[in-house]
Amino acid sequence: MSTLTESVDLRAPPSPLIFTDSAVEKVRELLIEEGSPELKLRVFVQGGGCSGFQYGFTFDEAQNADDTVMVKNGVTLLVDSMSFQY
Repeated sequence: MSTLTESVDLRAPPSPLIFTDSAVEKVRELLIEEGSPELKLRVFVQGGGCSGFQYGFTFDEAQNADDTVMVKNGVTLLVDSMSFQY
């Protein structure tokens, strides 16, 4: 009898979250302009706007424990747990 074991990162983003190569390169350019390669791109949702939500992004130095994290080609994308639902 054999057992198959798979390691799953519960905070790993599901496939609908796509961080394209062109987006990664644009973020890398912006990070160079900011002069701080340690910054990460944070995508968020907040209440407000005509449809009830506003979507935005900012650069952040901190990675929170509940963030979904995607790293591609050295660029880090963060989404907080509340925003990730939307």
